[in-house]
Amino acid sequence: MAAAGEWELVKNSRKKASSVPNGKLSKEERKNFIEKTPRVTATGAIESPAAGKENRKPKASKIVNAPKKKPEKKHNEGPHQPGTLQEAIGRLNVGQMQNLLDVVKSRFHDSPLIWLKDLTSYLNVRINPIHAPDPAFRGQPPLYPTSMLSNGVKNLLIETFTSCNDSVLAAFHKHCITSMVQEQVKGLSVVGYKLFIQMLSIQHPQAGLVNLPFYCELRHSIQNQTPTCLSLLWAVGQLGHNDFITGLKVWLDLMVPLIGLKHYSAFVVDYGSTVFGSGGGDGAQSCGEVLGVREFFTILDFTWSSSGSLTKPVQRQLFALYPKVKTAAFSSSPEVTLRNFFPSFLRRLDVNITHLLRVELLTCLVQCLTQDPQCWNVWSQLYLKHLVQSSVLLDHLGREWKVLNQSLRIKRKEVRETIEKFAQSNKQMSHKAAAVPGVLEATHATETLLKQMNTVKKTSHRPSLLNFLTILLVTAVVWDIRSAGSFKGSKLGQTIERLGLTPYLITAGEYGRAAFIHSYRWCATNLPVYYSRGCELAGPYLLLLLEKVEWVFAYCWAAMNSASQYIPPLKEKMEATLPGATASLSYYCGIVLQSLQDGFLYIQNASSPYLAQAHAFVSSRIFVGPLAPEKLQEYVVGAAEYVSQLFLQLHASLVSALEEANNGSKTS
Repeated sequence: MAAAGEWELVKNSRKKASSVPNGKLSKEERKNFIEKTPRVTATGAIESPAAGKENRKPKASKIVNAPKKKPEKKHNEGPHQPGTLQEAIGRLNVGQMQNLLDVVKSRFHDSPLIWLKDLTSYLNVRINPIHAPDPAFRGQPPLYPTSMLSNGVKNLLIETFTSCNDSVLAAFHKHCITSMVQEQVKGLSVVGYKLFIQMLSIQHPQAGLVNLPFYCELRHSIQNQTPTCLSLLWAVGQLGHNDFITGLKVWLDLMVPLIGLKHYSAFVVDYGSTVFGSGGGDGAQSCGEVLGVREFFTILDFTWSSSGSLTKPVQRQLFALYPKVKTAAFSSSPEVTLRNFFPSFLRRLDVNITHLLRVELLTCLVQCLTQDPQCWNVWSQLYLKHLVQSSVLLDHLGREWKVLNQSLRIKRKEVRETIEKFAQSNKQMSHKAAAVPGVLEATHATETLLKQMNTVKKTSHRPSLLNFLTILLVTAVVWDIRSAGSFKGSKLGQTIERLGLTPYLITAGEYGRAAFIHSYRWCATNLPVYYSRGCELAGPYLLLLLEKVEWVFAYCWAAMNSASQYIPPLKEKMEATLPGATASLSYYCGIVLQSLQDGFLYIQNASSPYLAQAHAFVSSRIFVGPLAPEKLQEYVVGAAEYVSQLFLQLHASLVSALEEANNGSKTS
């Protein structure tokens, strides 16, 4: 029995072993084996599989409940970490910063760069709020967050800056920018770096300007990381808060290349508006080296672009900014620099562009031709290469030649020769009219312009000349009488007396005096009667008309009040029926207002050189000697006294004449 049992046991084990292919366990068998295997505890004891199952239940509950410890950890750290940026900045201790600075100075007394780096590290560790602020602090004042620092902290930082030379400050500015970018990429707080950058940029803007090419390369490498790149734009943009030229250079070199990217366009346009709004009028005359042809046309292309890369609010803001950019670009010696802008304007003048862009390009081209004479030579060189664009410009000149002829700074003979050259080129190209586009249009526009030039040349300026001669004659007569002291002693009076015209003048004066006395007596007698009779007849009707006018005004006022209640529903209905109608209307109204503003600016810019030249000529050539301002003042005062005496004499003679007339009527 035993042998048989042992044999059967061995036989059964062989069957089980043979059931496992290749001597390996399946997944289910391996799982069952592991569950039935005794386990060794942490104390060294051996537990049964059943006990292991019981012990695993608390472990599973611990695993489920483990994430609940994270809020407890944050809750414990909350009181030590500030929640907002304002709270974090308010906790800064000037004494601790001064002690840290003293220790660092005692160890590294000849290394101011180390002092600044340690202070920066201290600020960056201390200012670590739970709620991270916006990378570019959008919606905050320009000097935020430095404005929240206490006066003690500001004075400590400023004193530390003053103890460093320019090279140290430039190296420190670059260190702050680089460390800020690296740590923000890692997800760390960088507000301490931004505070130092803003303070240093305000106090020493040249320290960061020398590193601008490096910052442009750094921007190119991180522009796909929006928060980090916005921090870089904000930090470098702090250089231009107090200096227009520096802000303009930062805007053009660092920010404008990103204007087409939707994550940065709003910030770029906002910064440009800030730069031109704060100091654009003061430094616009000296920004020609910074704002060149390439930078200006980058702004122009994005302003008038219809690709939709910019949102409508940003596009409207850029429309408002564009005239300031154009004024700054053209204001630096326009009689010399506009020849550089002319080819790019002409190249963009195509027949397929929008109407608003065509008007803008034609306005700029006309400004170039009227203010810079060299633009005509540039145009003659580009005429055949840009024949279609030249035909559009020639057609515009033909329609506006009567006005443009007065503002040319070049001799009209040279302009005519240039247009005649265009006409000859058109004749030479006439046999290629079917193959070359723009030949027929240019030929017609050139002929029209030549006719307009001939018409304007034949037109006489007699009215203006007569007016000038009349003013000159009256001035000479007054001057003659004033110099002689009386009309009889003047040359005019002596000439009239020599010609025998004095009796006729006396007779005419007597007739005029008699007519005046007769008119005066008639008015004194009849006007009171007519006035009283008119009030009697027309008074009631006038009162009734006044009541009607008051009633109409009250009715209109009530109608406006009632209509104001229906405007919001009507606006909502219009917006539902025609989506975007109100926005388009406001957009075009803004364009109209901006066009009017551009017109006034154009008139001002076009007339200011002539006014300055006229003022210089008049003050140096005309109003000198007897016509000096002080002499003219004496003449005016003397003339006023003479006129007052003349009126007194006239009044006395009239009173005496009226008394004689009254006495004569009484005696009769």
